[in-house]
Amino acid sequence: MFARASRRTRVLLRVALYGAFLFVGVPLAFSHVMTRGFRAESPAPPPPGWEQTSVMSEGLRLRVWLEKGAPERPAVVIVHGVGDSIESYLSHARPLRERGHSILLVDLRAHGGSEGTHTTLGGRERADVAAAMGELRNRGLAAGGIILMGHSMGAVAVLLAAADVPDVRAVIVEAPYDTYRNNIAHHAKLLYKLPGWVPLIPLAIKAAEWRAGFDADSIDAVVAARRIRAPLFAIVDGADPRMPEAVVRAIYDAHSGPKKIWIAPGAEHVGAVQLADYAGRIRGFLEENGL
Repeated sequence: MFARASRRTRVLLRVALYGAFLFVGVPLAFSHVMTRGFRAESPAPPPPGWEQTSVMSEGLRLRVWLEKGAPERPAVVIVHGVGDSIESYLSHARPLRERGHSILLVDLRAHGGSEGTHTTLGGRERADVAAAMGELRNRGLAAGGIILMGHSMGAVAVLLAAADVPDVRAVIVEAPYDTYRNNIAHHAKLLYKLPGWVPLIPLAIKAAEWRAGFDADSIDAVVAARRIRAPLFAIVDGADPRMPEAVVRAIYDAHSGPKKIWIAPGAEHVGAVQLADYAGRIRGFLEENGL
């Protein structure tokens, strides 16, 4: 009898141990992947013509590169995606520099040369975009308004930051996702073959919220798009399984206009800049809207 009780106790202990690993350890591990930063040990200096400075966002010092342009042109904030930094976006800035816009490239928190430990995939990063806009205003470079350009995570950050802001003159986004919860579920299926009903996904999101201090339900680019009054240019990367056309269109459809959408043929995730007509598409959108 004592032997049977001992075996039963061992079985129960194993079940408890495996359950703790599955429902605590695995979500914590996933939350680390979801929120980890990508800071550079030795960030590159700015190229000629650019000034390196910093802005403060929620107590974090963010690295930015600034090039001043014509004061009558709207100033532009360009924001990168997860795992990237401002060095990768000089080519995106080129057609805007050629038009005479002031350009501010910003390393979001926990990326590149900016402070911070965690990323929230655009949630708290909206404050980083707001800080970048504030820098342009403080320097007297935003008299003509502000254009926001974001990519992937950065696209979500600029959509959230643009909502209800009167001096935003245009928003250009490439490969944004619709909501944080949908995005995590989509990537769990895409990368790990996990169906959406698996309880590990909401548990991992809850752990990420605790780890990085944010509210997943507040990260909704569709709701934000409804509150943006500036013209919207949405870019779908035609060969991108991560943010497919249906996801980007949900944001595009929510915006009341003026608006334009471009399906960049054959472009992989945040790869539209490599197409020959990228610069012309950007210039054309701005010209159509008097910018």
